[in-house]
Amino acid sequence: MSSYTEHVTRVLTEEREHPGLGTVAVLTFAPPEGEERRPATLGPRSIEAVTGTIAAALDRAEAGEIQAIALTGTGKVFLAGADLSMFADPAAAGNVAAMTRAAHDLQVRVRTSPVPVLAHLNGVALGGGLEVALMADVRTAAPAVRGLGVPETSLGILPGWGGTTLLQSVVGAEAAVRMILEDPARDRQLDAEQALEIGLVDELAEDLEAALDQFAALVAAHIDLDESDADIVDPALAATAADAPADAPGAWVGREAPVPAADTPEAEALLDALDAAHGGGETRRTWAARLEAQGAPAVGRALALLQALPGSTLPEALAREAEALEELVRSDAAAASMYSAELLRRGRPGRTPVEGAREIRRVGVAGAGLMASQIAAQLALGLQVPVVMRDLDEDIAAKGLAAARDVIAQAAARGKLDETAAATIAGNLSATTDLQDLAGCDLVLEAVPEVLAIKKSVFAELEGVLDEDALLVTNTSSLSVARMAEELTHPERVVGLHFFNPVAKMPLVEVIHTEATDETTLATGLEVVRRLRKFAVRSADAPGFIVNRLLFRVLGAVLASVDAGADPAEVDASLDPLGMPMRPFALLDLVGLAVADHVGTVLVEELGDRFHASPGLNAMAERKARFTEPSKTAVHPPVSPTVAEAFGISGADGSAAPVGDALLEKVQDGLAEEIALMLESGVVERPEQVDLALILGAGFPRHRGGVTPYLDASGASQRAAGRTFHGELFTGRG
Repeated sequence: MSSYTEHVTRVLTEEREHPGLGTVAVLTFAPPEGEERRPATLGPRSIEAVTGTIAAALDRAEAGEIQAIALTGTGKVFLAGADLSMFADPAAAGNVAAMTRAAHDLQVRVRTSPVPVLAHLNGVALGGGLEVALMADVRTAAPAVRGLGVPETSLGILPGWGGTTLLQSVVGAEAAVRMILEDPARDRQLDAEQALEIGLVDELAEDLEAALDQFAALVAAHIDLDESDADIVDPALAATAADAPADAPGAWVGREAPVPAADTPEAEALLDALDAAHGGGETRRTWAARLEAQGAPAVGRALALLQALPGSTLPEALAREAEALEELVRSDAAAASMYSAELLRRGRPGRTPVEGAREIRRVGVAGAGLMASQIAAQLALGLQVPVVMRDLDEDIAAKGLAAARDVIAQAAARGKLDETAAATIAGNLSATTDLQDLAGCDLVLEAVPEVLAIKKSVFAELEGVLDEDALLVTNTSSLSVARMAEELTHPERVVGLHFFNPVAKMPLVEVIHTEATDETTLATGLEVVRRLRKFAVRSADAPGFIVNRLLFRVLGAVLASVDAGADPAEVDASLDPLGMPMRPFALLDLVGLAVADHVGTVLVEELGDRFHASPGLNAMAERKARFTEPSKTAVHPPVSPTVAEAFGISGADGSAAPVGDALLEKVQDGLAEEIALMLESGVVERPEQVDLALILGAGFPRHRGGVTPYLDASGASQRAAGRTFHGELFTGRG
C-alpha cells in the first residue's frame, strides 16, 4: 500500500484573442487550490492532468478551433519537475513508467500539431517541468527567472521525459551535454539571461501578454519572410526554421527535426561534445566511467543515450530514454540520491526567523586573520548590521578589513548584490585594536588560534566589556566549548558556530551547544546561520563535533597505514571507491598539515587510541612539506617523494599495513563504530544529522545518500556497530 500523498497540480484553461495569432488556448499550471505556496510539481495524477489538458488543446487545434497554444505557470514557478517525495515510496515510484509513456506520447504528438506552441517560463522550470517546455516551438522567459535546468543525473536518474533526446536540438550539442551531465554535479542552474544566451529561450518577456507579442512576431517570421520583418526577427534564423521540414502532413511548418541525422555536422558536434574535456585531465567519458565505478551510473547512461541519438527516429530515441529511466529509478544509486536530496531540501535555511532568537544589531569578531575576515564578511552580508573586527596588531587588523571588504566586492562582481548595497555593507565593516570598541555588540565571535588557553583568555576579556546578555561565539573546529566557558560568569551565553573554509563557498555551519547553553543563545546562533543562508546542523559539545571527528577517524586510519610502512601512493588510492571529491593526501594539504597534526593530537587525547596521532604527519608539518605535488590538471595529484622520506618508509616493513580493500573496510568499520558512539552519547540525535553534515562539510557523495546509508549498504554498520542506522532500508546494497 502506498504512503505517498500527491498534491495534484491543476491546469487552468482560458482563451485569449490576439491580433497576430488569433484564438490562443492558454494553459496555466498551478498548485492545488489553497496551497498556493507549494510549487506545482508532477506526480502521477499531475502529469495526467498536464498531458491530458495539452492533448485536449491539440484536439481543438486539429479541429480548427484555436490557432495557437500557450503554456505558463503561476507565481514564481512554471513547473518544478517531478515530485521527489514520490520516489521515497516504492509503490508510488512504480508509476514512473506510465508517467514516462504519457510524456513521450505527448512529445511525439506535439510534433504533428497544426498550430505553434509557446511556453512562457514565468518562473522555475526544472527537470520534468523544463521537459514540458521543450515540447513548445517557442520559449520565452521573464527576465528575473532563475532555476532552469535538468538536475536529474544528480538524483541518480536522467532527464527521461524527453530531455535527454530533445535538449540538443534546442540549445546545441555542447550546451545540452553540459546541462545534462555536468551542471547537476555542480548544482548549477540557469537564469533567464543565460538561457537566452544558449538558445534555451528565444526571447525575454515580462509577462504572458508580452510573451504572446514576441510569439506572434516569431510565428509571422516563420510564415512570411518579407524584408519588413527584419526589425522583428533575424531573417537568417527565420529562413532556417521556415525551410525545415515538418514531421507530418499538416504539421506547423516552423518545426525542425528533433534528432540529428547520421553523418551530419550536428551529429559530429554531439560526439565531439561527449569526447570533450571535463576537467582535471579527464574527458567527459572517463569521468562518467569513474562515477559508474563508484556506484553512480546515471551520467554514463545519459552519455550513452546522447551518443546513440544520431540517425534515430524520435520514437526510437524516446524508447531508449524510457528504458534507461525505468532501470535507473529502481537502482540503489537513485534511492540513495533521492534520500540525500530530501535531506538537503528539509535542511535548507528556512524563510521564517528562529523562534526565541534575540535581535542582533551590532556584531564583533575577535581576530582578523584568514578565517576571521571571511566570517566577518559573511556576517556583514547576511545580517546587514555593523561588524567590527578586533586584533592586537594594527597591520593584521587593516589587512583583515581589506580582505573582508574584498569578499563584498567579489559578491557584487558576481551579481549577488548591486553596487549601492555593496557600498553600504562594506561601510558597515570596520577594524580596531581597542577592546572597548566591541562594547555594545550583541554578539562577538572569536576566530583566534586553535589553542584553548588563548580562546579562554579572549572570552574572559570579552566578558568584561560586553553586556550580560551578549552572545559569546567560538569558531573552534575541535576544542571543548564548555571548557572555554568554564570560568565565565555567564557560560549560558556561549555557543559554537563552526564555519568551514572557504567560508563563502562552504554551506555548512555546525552549531555547538553545551549543557550550559540556554535556549535563547542556541536559538540566536541558529538564526544567525539562517540569515547567512547556510545549513545549520546541531551538535553537542564533543571533540571534533561531527565532520572533523569523522574525517580524522578516516585520516587516522590512512596515516596509521603509512606510518606502518605501506606504500603512500597505494594508501592514497585505497579510498577511491568511496567517491570523495579528493584523496586523503590532497585533503590533508588543503586542511594544512600543522592544523591536521594539532587536531589529530587533540582527538587522541580526548577520545583515545581509536584515533591516531601520526609521527609521520608531525614530521611533514615540521618540514612544511606537502603530501601531493601541485597540479592544476590531475584529478588525483601525484604523491610527493618527500612522503616516504618523512615517514621513514624505506627501512620499514609495510607488508602488514592495510591498503586497498583492507584499508577501505577498516575505514568503513571505523566510521560505523564512531557514528554509533556519537548517537549513543548524544552528540547527535539522528543519523540524518551526520549524513547532512558530511555531504555539506566534507563532500560525501550524494549518490551514496550520505555516510550512514552507505555504511548500511556495505555491511559496515552491522559488522562494526552491531546495528543498522536505517533498519532494512539500505541493507543488501553493496
